[in-house]
Amino acid sequence: MADIDELHRFVLLDGVLTPDPARRLPGRGAWLHADPQCLIGARAGFSRSLRTSVEVCGLVDWLEMEGIDRP
Repeated sequence: MADIDELHRFVLLDGVLTPDPARRLPGRGAWLHADPQCLIGARAGFSRSLRTSVEVCGLVDWLEMEGIDRP
């Protein structure tokens, strides 16, 4: 549990995991802390939240853009 301002939203757009910084993209969203420890379990968490298999390969680019240390 966390304050919504501490979380980042992601959605699947055409099968691609996409950050949603404005929190306005359509579809089921998955929320993630900007904490490297949360990223360790992100693959299973995203798949469970989005109810489909999810590739998180683009997550590394997002980490670098946000200035977050990799796990």
